[in-house]
Amino acid sequence: MPDRNDRPERTFLFGPFRLSTSKRILLEGDRVIRLGGKAIEILIALVERTGELVSKRELVEIAWPDTFVVEANLTVQVAALRRALGEDDNANQYIVNSPGRGYRFVAPIKVLEEERPAVDQPAMQAAHNLPAQLNRLVGRAEALRSMKQKLTDSRLLSIVGPPGVGKTSVALRLAEAMLPQFRHGVWLIDLGSITDASLISSVIASALPIDARSSDVLSGIAAALRYKSLLLVFDNCEHLIDGASAAIGELLRGAGGIKVLTTSREPLRVDGEQVFRLPPLDVPPAGLSLGPKDALGYPAVQLFVERAAAVVNDFELTDANTGFAAQICRELDGNPLAIEVAAARVDAFGVNGLAARIEDRVHLLADARRGTPARHRTIAAALDWSYQLLCERERYVLRCLGIFAGSFTLEAAVSVIPAAEGADTASILADLVCKSLVSVDIGSERTRFRLLEITKAFALAKLVEQSERNELAARLAACVTEMLCRYADGPKQVQTLRDAVQELDNVRGILDWAFSTDSHAQAGVALAAAAVPVWLENSLLTECIAWTTRAIDALDPAIESERNEMVLKAAHGLAVMFTQGMTGQSRDALNRAIELAARLGDRQWELRARLGLIVFQHRRGDFKGALEGTQRIETLVADADEPAALAMTKSAKSASLFFRAEYATALELAREAHEYFRTHSDVSQIGRWGLNHSVYAQCVMARAYWNLGRFDRTVRACLSAHSEAEETGNPTSICQALSWCGVSLFLSLEDLDRAACAIQRFRQVAQDNDIQSYVFSSIGFEGRLLFLRGQIEPAERLLREALSKLSGAQYENVSIPFLGRLAEVLAADDRPEEALLASAECLERTKATEALWLLPDSLRIHGDVLATLQGPDSEPAEAHLREALEVSERQGALGWELKSAESLASFLRQQRRNSEAAAMLERTLGKFTEGFDAAPFRRTKALLDALHDRKPG
Repeated sequence: MPDRNDRPERTFLFGPFRLSTSKRILLEGDRVIRLGGKAIEILIALVERTGELVSKRELVEIAWPDTFVVEANLTVQVAALRRALGEDDNANQYIVNSPGRGYRFVAPIKVLEEERPAVDQPAMQAAHNLPAQLNRLVGRAEALRSMKQKLTDSRLLSIVGPPGVGKTSVALRLAEAMLPQFRHGVWLIDLGSITDASLISSVIASALPIDARSSDVLSGIAAALRYKSLLLVFDNCEHLIDGASAAIGELLRGAGGIKVLTTSREPLRVDGEQVFRLPPLDVPPAGLSLGPKDALGYPAVQLFVERAAAVVNDFELTDANTGFAAQICRELDGNPLAIEVAAARVDAFGVNGLAARIEDRVHLLADARRGTPARHRTIAAALDWSYQLLCERERYVLRCLGIFAGSFTLEAAVSVIPAAEGADTASILADLVCKSLVSVDIGSERTRFRLLEITKAFALAKLVEQSERNELAARLAACVTEMLCRYADGPKQVQTLRDAVQELDNVRGILDWAFSTDSHAQAGVALAAAAVPVWLENSLLTECIAWTTRAIDALDPAIESERNEMVLKAAHGLAVMFTQGMTGQSRDALNRAIELAARLGDRQWELRARLGLIVFQHRRGDFKGALEGTQRIETLVADADEPAALAMTKSAKSASLFFRAEYATALELAREAHEYFRTHSDVSQIGRWGLNHSVYAQCVMARAYWNLGRFDRTVRACLSAHSEAEETGNPTSICQALSWCGVSLFLSLEDLDRAACAIQRFRQVAQDNDIQSYVFSSIGFEGRLLFLRGQIEPAERLLREALSKLSGAQYENVSIPFLGRLAEVLAADDRPEEALLASAECLERTKATEALWLLPDSLRIHGDVLATLQGPDSEPAEAHLREALEVSERQGALGWELKSAESLASFLRQQRRNSEAAAMLERTLGKFTEGFDAAPFRRTKALLDALHDRKPG
């Protein structure tokens, strides 16, 4: 079998399609038909051997090389391919099945030779999460044109109509057509998988490529979308109409560049909403005798013929069956879903027999359900009729599939549905796809299945009717729990955990079921614990808090559940810390997780919880406690066979040592940690540890370089940290890099242009993602920048605002430095008494928190303020300035030493002690080996020249 890379580069033309083997894409006109890798390989294999029978074994080996898969996978892929190729009345003019043997491509083709590109240049992929649309949309061209115009002219369009009328299909095709108009993409948000309106914001967040770390998720999402140009497609809004309306209204008000497309059975009634009522497909009127050609002028008949041809190779409309086909379409009120379901049984009954059975069933259900609208009875009749035609095992499998709230894989279906002797669940699932009862998406590398919402509701009702729901829900809970645990511990953790967002609909559905009664609660506890890495990796922190709270409340003391409690408490503590600040609730949860891990002897989770607590202590300003905690976990890491844990411990310890002013050791550890992460980019850091320790380590490196007086390396390290953070796309990591080692260090270097750019980016990311603590920090940094530019009044206003807002979040390691900056502003504004209060508080809090890294500067600022207040002969001022210099020298903090020496020299100069001042400056400046162009160095050098009464040189 030739390797796919050795194939000749050719383009095959057949019907309206163009298949390129080099680009591995299928086009219908100018539209790309989105097929997954497996489907495109199967199609290429068949087309390259047009007219030949290609065995099922060969096709499986081509699409799944070196992998064992059941034959039903192939059946599903071919069924989806047939739908993708269903361009005209005879869909199976392309691929024909030879039962039990294989498939044959039978259409005429034209071959164009291609030249292999010298450089592989894949087409730019638009940003979206839309499933591949394989079926041709019948009879909706005019509706699509009208809807496109409405959405172009407005910001909110709702497609309204009864069940099964095709609202979702039309919305997805419209969204796909409008992709080029939205620079930041088109994003599908399916509300059909949830029943609780409180989960709407989490579903939105998990569907979008944003990081909303806010206790108010919806406002965080609106902030993240504020400057974006994108289209949000809300599908299945009707059962949560009030919650959906409120959420969509808030998003539209908060993000002026977005547009919204919804599907619902009723309008949202939101200001500015445009409504398009999607009608059924046109059907031939009763009493009108039509030939095949005229009947095909009606979209309902076109749809019926295309779907019938998908299951019967040689099906066509004839004079004999046209009247019956028209009758079927009329009986089903032109409802597309009902027509598809019915047409899928032409192989069993023929058109004539099908018409008789449809009529009987509709009348029967009409009598039995007199209280429901006719259009609802029609779709229910079609589903119930099709359900009764299935064999008992097929009915059972369809009922079982109703337990899935969202999409699912073949492996999950096989695992959840109890096996039966002589019945292959995978094959039955493939048959249900062919019968239009199950939808399949082959647009990605891994095939996923889904029931349409109306079909899912029908199947779940049957499941409840048969008293089978609890058994299936328990099996699904166990299946998803095991799956998520495997994802968290497997290879390529970062990407796997991000992809696992697709499972969250099923997670939410099962958690709702589990926590609805005490008898199932422990299954929910186990599932919530397994879902923790997915919530954390995807920054779904508010949802994480909600479910872990319910799971913790459901813990049963009589049941051995300490391990689950440990995981849940650790996740809860991290999520609360990142959204609500350094609260007692967060600290207590992390400490409880540590206690449980130690009792269970689980070193891995003890490490995770302890690392989380150290981050908490860093933010809270408990630097001594953080260092003690780091030293405690070193003994755990020493014997643990987990290099990632060792690297993260080094990262955390480097930060603790930095805050304790042990800069050389901190720098060495940070370098070692970063080197590990540089070569192990697949390690999940946020999902397992709550923080990107690679960026964290680079921040320590940059800060240590500045304190050690290596100013040139400081700039390079800052830029490297920013670049890595931006590459991750994680807003928290970007803000971390900009806040800790970007904005603050550029300001310390007095590189005001770089600082201004960094502040702008910092504020934008923080505001867009509603990360409040970083928004407050950006305000303070802006105040410092204005002070350095000589704008005293606005600088004071912004610094006071930042301090006021940061106090509630208890970010001591951010607010204490801002307090010192405020003191400098007040002193410069000739208000020394007020400045003294601020500098004294800054120094007191620095000593109270043992923030040794900040001590030299707090001493310097207080000394400068005392000199301003008491004059050049102030002994306390000189004492504080000398202590600042001595502490800097003792720490090896050349960066702080430079600032302290400059302040002390200026003080001594006022007393005409120039020689003493000059000798001190010469000693300090002589220690520098780089950074000679930095503004603080140049200014201090100029002061030295002035003391020697010589021109700067």
